[in-house]
Amino acid sequence: MRHNVLVNVPIKDTVSYTLFAQGLLLDIPKDNEQKDSVEFKFLGGSVFALFYTFANFRRAYLATEWQNKEDGEPFYLPGIDVPLYVLFKAKGRKIDELKHALHIMTKEDHYAPFRLSIEFWKKLAAQIEFYGSNKEDIFWLYNKYAKKGKKLV
Repeated sequence: MRHNVLVNVPIKDTVSYTLFAQGLLLDIPKDNEQKDSVEFKFLGGSVFALFYTFANFRRAYLATEWQNKEDGEPFYLPGIDVPLYVLFKAKGRKIDELKHALHIMTKEDHYAPFRLSIEFWKKLAAQIEFYGSNKEDIFWLYNKYAKKGKKLV
C-alpha cells in the first residue's frame, strides 16, 4: 500500500528552484509552520506531476511514492518528504508535451486523470516520449483506461 505524499512548494526566494505540483489532492494546500512553503498532500497510490525550474534548466516528473524494490531505485527530489517511484522524467520539449497532455485531460475535471492507474501513466509516458502529445492519441489512451461516463469527447 502506498502512503500519502507531502510536497512542499516554496513561496520565498530561500531555495534555488520553483516547483509546480499537480495531482489528486487529499487536503486543501496550506502554509507550513515556517511560512516559507505551501504543503500539498497527494493521495497515496495516485500519480502526480512535478514541474521544477532551476536557474539554468527545468525538469518534469510523473511520480508516486516508492514502495519496494519492485519499483526500482528510490528517487529523491527537493521539497518531497519521501522517496519516489518516478514513472517519467522529462526535459526540454518533452516538458511542454507533458503539460499539453495534462491540459487536455484536466480540461473537464481537474482530478479525473489522477484517479487512473499507474499502468495508464506508464503508457502515457511512453506515448509522450516517442510520439508526443497528439490530442487524438491522448483521448484514445485516456478513454481506454477511464470508467464509463468519465471518458473524454
